[in-house]
Amino acid sequence: MGRKAWFYRQLLSYMPVFFIVISFVFFVFFQMLGEQSRQGAIQANEMMIQQAMRSVDNSLKAIDQMLVQELLFNPDMSEFFNHEDQDNVYLNMQALKAMKQFKVSNPLVDSMVLVRAQDEFVLSTSSTFKLQDYADYSFLRPYLSQANSEAKWSGVRDFHEFSFHNASKVLTLVREAPFVTHGKGIITINIKADAIHQMIRSMVNPEVSFIHVLDAAGHAMNASTSASEDGEMVSRAVSPYTNWVYEGGLTRGKMADFVSQLYNVWFMVGLLMCAAGIVWIIWVTRRNYKPIEAIVSRIQKYSQSKASSLLHGSKQDEFAFIESALESILEQSNSFQQQHREDLHLRKAYLFQQLMEGQYLSSLEQWNVQHDVMGLPDLSKPLTVQVIEIDKYTLFCDQYLQQDQYLMKFALKSAVQEIAAGQGAVIWTEWISASKLGVITEAREQNAEQQVVALFEHARLWTEEYLKLTITIGIGEIAERYTDITESYEQALTALKYKMILGENRIIHYTQVTGEERGHAFDFLNLIRSMAQSFRLVNGDWQAKYDTLIHNIEQNMLDRDGVVSLADYMMYSLGREMSCMAKEFQDLWIQEGQPALRRALQSSETLEQLEHSYGEALSSLFKRMSALMQGRNHADAILKIRLFMEQNSSNPDLSLHYLSERFDINWKTLSKLFREETGQKFVDYLIELRMNHARKLLQETLLPVQDIATEVGYSNAISFGRMFKKMTGMSPGDYREQAASDTRTTGADRSI
Repeated sequence: MGRKAWFYRQLLSYMPVFFIVISFVFFVFFQMLGEQSRQGAIQANEMMIQQAMRSVDNSLKAIDQMLVQELLFNPDMSEFFNHEDQDNVYLNMQALKAMKQFKVSNPLVDSMVLVRAQDEFVLSTSSTFKLQDYADYSFLRPYLSQANSEAKWSGVRDFHEFSFHNASKVLTLVREAPFVTHGKGIITINIKADAIHQMIRSMVNPEVSFIHVLDAAGHAMNASTSASEDGEMVSRAVSPYTNWVYEGGLTRGKMADFVSQLYNVWFMVGLLMCAAGIVWIIWVTRRNYKPIEAIVSRIQKYSQSKASSLLHGSKQDEFAFIESALESILEQSNSFQQQHREDLHLRKAYLFQQLMEGQYLSSLEQWNVQHDVMGLPDLSKPLTVQVIEIDKYTLFCDQYLQQDQYLMKFALKSAVQEIAAGQGAVIWTEWISASKLGVITEAREQNAEQQVVALFEHARLWTEEYLKLTITIGIGEIAERYTDITESYEQALTALKYKMILGENRIIHYTQVTGEERGHAFDFLNLIRSMAQSFRLVNGDWQAKYDTLIHNIEQNMLDRDGVVSLADYMMYSLGREMSCMAKEFQDLWIQEGQPALRRALQSSETLEQLEHSYGEALSSLFKRMSALMQGRNHADAILKIRLFMEQNSSNPDLSLHYLSERFDINWKTLSKLFREETGQKFVDYLIELRMNHARKLLQETLLPVQDIATEVGYSNAISFGRMFKKMTGMSPGDYREQAASDTRTTGADRSI
């Protein structure tokens, strides 16, 4: 016990510091925990705001979409806007009935107004008015004067139908009535701001958080809503649909204020604890300095005398133990030096990786310090980088045990080194990944590239013959300076990416894949979308489009990243098209089609393999879809209707009612069957059919836009232009100019 007095003295002297540090750690822990909880609350608040914004936007979009459907399919609405007889009681009653049904279907709707500009007649859910006498005329006037007013939601505004009524806060949707023969008509739908406010309040726990909603002009949804004085604003979002601002925060109560103040107190206590710990360490260190000084003196004396003189006897004190340990430390130092020499290859591998990534050297002097010790190449000479990749590495891992894999890789690396030594070449090889071996080769003065190709061609043939493996080698260009090694390495990796197009078990030089302008993946997206649409329609022309896609990929020399991106986009397009079809087709895609395509992509290393495996998976999926389609009721009838629509798309009267009379099918039943069989609404299918016909006419003819509109079933060229721009993103004239420009560019490329 007495022999350890110094140990216990040291232990007890530092014990207060230990408790101080532990206390400080606990303080830091609880502060971090509190901050983490606060961040979690902020994230939850942000998610709540996003959910509230989506709920409100979806409700408003649903009202807008139902209004569009009502305008398109309810004849009472269109008849109201195309007549000028204000005394037509039956027509007004039918329109009023339609408005009330719409209001019943949408609980948020407070009122609805129809305005007929040609005779200045206003019909609301409450009464009829002369336009100039209508109390809300000041709001409607700007929309009546605009040539092409787009449908949009207003901000919070005051609304009253009768001058003697109190104004209420509402949000208004204004939409122009389509297909008006004379003049102009608009429809307005009013929603009370309180209804939106109540919808949002139902999603919020006022004891925890709050949400404020402001319109685009900065007005609150509720007149009583203002920035909370008892809360902290932590998140904000802007609706892309309405441009309303959603602000949210955390409700701050008395407990939160108390914790916040306590945080400051603890922070000061923590600083004081740190200061006390520093003072204590200094005091204890100075107190214990003398025993340490005595130890140093004893060590110096020990170095001048025999060690055994202090180690005799059973009563060995702590200083004698320290002295005896010094000899052991010296022996361990010698052992460490030996181990250091044995670990040089690990340091070399690390230096190799740094050199490839351009993170190691700032000057050659730093390299030359370790040049001779580690047997490194001379970086003052021109160098070139190669990357050797084992082909079908997944199969290689499945075929050999892990121990055998290490042996095969060691044999490959040793073979490359021996072949290089036999030809007098200086190389440096290191594994840079599980399947890739990096090589740095000194370039000789004459015929450097040919000599490098001959060296690695020999290594490729030897590996194929003796190891029964195939390898693909990517070669970068010569790096004249050591700072260019990273670029040469990237070039070698880039060359390997074209193994999918050029094939495996070969040498690919960087100059082979960069000599000319290559295609880009986005050039093929339209072809992929068209092929996916053919699948949705169970049209056999998908095979020709697939073959064209593969041919274009091969001709444009896309690398592996580009091919994989196209394959992923094809799966995405097919999935999106399948999601519009009946449930059995969606289940077929999820359970069989998509997994088969993913397996085909993962197992393919070359374009030829991908073409075969992907094609088989697509053919199998198409056969299953065809079988399902043939087994469905009304498939033949819908097919005949589709053919009739394709042949008569220019008929402006083509509609569900027209087809229901011609084919003796109830129009509602026809709409439902059409959606089930094609995956599209009738209106969307008809618009897509007409727009495709219009694209073809714009590309292949010089007909005026008015004539093309008539050819595809539009009596109004303005309506045609608006719909064409909505579908394609550009006007018919711009589309024709771009198509002509693309044709000229393609012709120039072919002539070159």
